[in-house]
Amino acid sequence: MMTREEAIKRLTDIEREIADLREAIDQAWAAGPARDATQRFLDKCGGWEDTRSPEEIIADVYSSRTVSHRASALFDEEPR
Repeated sequence: MMTREEAIKRLTDIEREIADLREAIDQAWAAGPARDATQRFLDKCGGWEDTRSPEEIIADVYSSRTVSHRASALFDEEPR
């Protein structure tokens, strides 16, 4: 059986959660349904800024790749 204090604490927690949900809904609606999802994402995370050309970025990605033997370790195989 629940004590009166436990019941009041649970109700207080539920009230707080409802208030948080209301605030989240208000903020989401304030952004408006017309806003583009990509723009909302960029607003939260920021955009990518780089002064290099696409070719330089691609070359950097390829040059930083390494060989991994993790899959062989999962299956108890010898690395090639």
